[in-house]
Amino acid sequence: MSFLGNVVLVTGAAGGLGKAIANAFLQAGASVTICDVMADVLQNTVKEFNSAGFGDDRLLSTETDVTNEAAIDQAFTRTIQKFGRLDVLVNNAGITDKWQPVGSLERSLWDRVIAINLTAPYLFSKRAVNQFLAQEPSGGAIINIASMAAIKGCLAGAAYVSSKSGLVGLTKNTAAAYNKKNIRAVVFLPGGMNTRLINQANNGVDEEGFALTMKAGAVEPKISDVNDVAKSVLFYAGEHAYISNGAVITVDGGWSAF
Repeated sequence: MSFLGNVVLVTGAAGGLGKAIANAFLQAGASVTICDVMADVLQNTVKEFNSAGFGDDRLLSTETDVTNEAAIDQAFTRTIQKFGRLDVLVNNAGITDKWQPVGSLERSLWDRVIAINLTAPYLFSKRAVNQFLAQEPSGGAIINIASMAAIKGCLAGAAYVSSKSGLVGLTKNTAAAYNKKNIRAVVFLPGGMNTRLINQANNGVDEEGFALTMKAGAVEPKISDVNDVAKSVLFYAGEHAYISNGAVITVDGGWSAF
């Protein structure tokens, strides 16, 4: 599958799934902007990609706080200035919560999770859609990375579950609103993956809430490889999946079937 001549922007791309997605698009011939708030990790990823043969002609990195609209504007401006257009946006950046149900959830944690997991995809999607409409040829694809927590309430706390459920809604609305304008939006629901979110989750979690997740995971505790998920992202971003719009795609090794 070739993405030669396509331009892709990936958030949360310095590590984990975002890095795997960026690498897959680079391997497929795309020019890629990688955004992340972790500057040191981002630069290490750039060096790794450079060593693999992907130079500055096809790779742009931006240190981007996805809760900062000025930083988001800069990421888009630099992308268009360098590559001339945008074909695919991957909203991957995200954080987890502390597995707290609504009764014990602090407002500050709720606000931060929603800001990164839902408001940021809205802000990126708004800019991407307007770029898709303005450019020639027009059109593009938005890939949102949600979670199985969007449909299974016990897989995280109230903030995370709500943010990922909301991302499904944002995806469906975007797909419906721009269906006739050559703009597609799909959302992925990964299962367990060995990413930075797993490490975040191990600090100060609500033990009762976390136990519910472990109980659900015991049914079929398959950990998905980020590279396998990235391959699915490429397929749904490409022309062979043009008929898929508003789709909710599980990539969980069959976990949701149990």
